[in-house]
Amino acid sequence: MPGPRLPSVSLVVLNWNGKAHLEPCLQSLLDLDYDPRRLEVILCDNGSSDRSADYVRTRFPQVKLITLDHNHGFAEGNDLAAAQASGEWIGFLNNDMWVEREWLKNLVAALDDHPRATCLASRIKNWDGSSLDFIGGGVNYQGHGFQVDHGEGSSRRDIERRVLFACGGAMLIRRAVFAEVGGFDPDYFAYFEDVDLGWRLNLLGREVWYTPRATVFHRHHGTAGSLAAHKLRVLYERNALYTIYKCFDDRNLARVLPTALLLLNERALRLAQHNPGEFRIQTAALADSPVHGMRQTLLRRAGRVFRDEGPGAALIKAVKFARWSAKSAIAIASLTIAGRLRPDLAPQFLDDHVLWPNITASHFEAVSEFAHALDQLNTKRGWLQQRRQVTDRDLVPLFEDPFFANYADERYLGFYQWITRVQDLHDAFSLRSD
Repeated sequence: MPGPRLPSVSLVVLNWNGKAHLEPCLQSLLDLDYDPRRLEVILCDNGSSDRSADYVRTRFPQVKLITLDHNHGFAEGNDLAAAQASGEWIGFLNNDMWVEREWLKNLVAALDDHPRATCLASRIKNWDGSSLDFIGGGVNYQGHGFQVDHGEGSSRRDIERRVLFACGGAMLIRRAVFAEVGGFDPDYFAYFEDVDLGWRLNLLGREVWYTPRATVFHRHHGTAGSLAAHKLRVLYERNALYTIYKCFDDRNLARVLPTALLLLNERALRLAQHNPGEFRIQTAALADSPVHGMRQTLLRRAGRVFRDEGPGAALIKAVKFARWSAKSAIAIASLTIAGRLRPDLAPQFLDDHVLWPNITASHFEAVSEFAHALDQLNTKRGWLQQRRQVTDRDLVPLFEDPFFANYADERYLGFYQWITRVQDLHDAFSLRSD
């Protein structure tokens, strides 16, 4: 007897300057044990400059090629590709992945047991299969997503279950549903767009399921590793704010948003190794100058790194700080040469200015971008809240760990625990039932 009818599937691989990754990825998709009449493989090139599109035309002529004029980011790039897909279901895969021959058959087989599922999350392992990359994710109340047991060899949670979201690097979603909910939010550009999509799906009463039946293998951050850390941090922090603003109900948003902003500010100051004593009148006499205060802070930090992480880590971080300090000195010299700062005022300039690394400034840039996006965020929030089918309380179990702290600094963790208690957030996001 013939087996059950396989749904038609369009597999979308988004590529940006990832030519080096395309051979194993595309070849494994073309080798899938799946009816070729019901399978469409799409490579969407996101404005690459490494001749990726030419390579695909020549090496993989059977792959449907979509070329975009510039880098639209992960979210919009995939949306544009999905608009040209023909399958009943759309699969999204990172370009730095390869799949097993039975991967797609095993993935769609989960629909037999979970017919209400409109989105499926695949298991992801590292490139050689020795550790777990994604077996389901969670999100904290600030909107920061995380991967459950990432890097472990195995996990008791590697079981089929409902989840809040599927990793955008290896997922399958019904094409009509993807279009109905607006796809990935193009304003995210990249990062947490999959958290946002899954959260919206769940709010609208759709089911997202993780299955370990199907595995893909991932060369982690194969292309994103070339991007500056402070630019990526803007996306992480801003997009998390976007998500909680759209998804929480009015009561929870009123408590969560100010807390998230205060925690974001605290992370920025801790990353800068900020010395609050330099800004307090009653303690100003304890330091000869801001430079002295900074020196003492750095010495304490260096000693802690040396003790906790060893001399190698201390050396690496010292080199990074030296590069940052050199850039600051060059900036001051440039102001002087340009006539915007008198040489005799340079010491006063140092006393009157705080020198912070880009990674700190990225947090404040994220808040600014969030503020400037409020018009469109209000429109999106209104659309979603009017159509929601479930309560925030219903989804709390899918958060996995609503109080997950995404920055492991001792002073920050103390502040995190304190402000969570002060804002009474344990009541809103406790995993206990009412």
